[in-house]
Amino acid sequence: MKTRLTIFAVTILLFPSLSLLLSGQDWPQANAIDGSVALSALLSGIVLLVCTYLLDTLSFRRSGSSLLRTQSHYAVWLGITGAALCALLTCLNFFSPLWITPLPFAAETLLAALFGAMLLPAVLVTRLWLSAIPALLRHLTRTLALPATQAEPAASLLLIATLIGLLGGTVWPTQLAWLLWLAPLMLLIAMQLLWHESTVFSGLKNGDWSRVVLGAASGILVGGGTLFIYKFAGGALYISTSTWLFALLLGAFGLLCLQLGDVIAENWRGKQRAQVFKKKPFPIPVVKKD
Repeated sequence: MKTRLTIFAVTILLFPSLSLLLSGQDWPQANAIDGSVALSALLSGIVLLVCTYLLDTLSFRRSGSSLLRTQSHYAVWLGITGAALCALLTCLNFFSPLWITPLPFAAETLLAALFGAMLLPAVLVTRLWLSAIPALLRHLTRTLALPATQAEPAASLLLIATLIGLLGGTVWPTQLAWLLWLAPLMLLIAMQLLWHESTVFSGLKNGDWSRVVLGAASGILVGGGTLFIYKFAGGALYISTSTWLFALLLGAFGLLCLQLGDVIAENWRGKQRAQVFKKKPFPIPVVKKD
């Protein structure tokens, strides 16, 4: 777990900077807009915490499952991971601005980390609440099954797409910004495949779309709802992409949160560390003589 998370963080931080150095381009200038942040951020944070607690309570009463009540240590680690994740995403935003606020980079990173500590647990709580709806879960677990793919070729393709996104999206943000923002999810999925762990897409081969659909929906609901409250309260924020693409990226953020939750949960599963690559059998059979 620690190895994967370290590789994940270093890759997200290193490759955009490396791309600028190799291309010879100047470092991007920090953008800012006029407006206020503090009061609207405080209000949206309070609403996010209250809604998370209410949804967790509803899930507990409906199905007996609760992230905050029965898995408090896990929830704390989710908060720490969410803070680190959103700080990393703010670093990506420096190279390819998806949003612009009135804050300087350091203050924006700190605020993003604070919200990340709330957002990642909120996404998992929302997904748990949605999965407790029997009719919804029944329809999503009995749908189209996709053919299974080999882990190593799929991981290789995802790693190539990740490198193109992190390197090319920094140099050509207009054309490849969408791929740059999908790179964190693709990178984490690729590492899960190389470590022979399950991914949020593993159930598709059995016709189970619940984790994909509900994870993406949770990201859109939590992220979109938090931004709506923030802007409704007068917070200054400029989104530089179209609404539909931003919604797609929020869905990818939900899947990224769900996958990170699985990685963190490995500490509680007691599973032994898997080999990165499976050992292949010796090509020449060995015959033992008596």
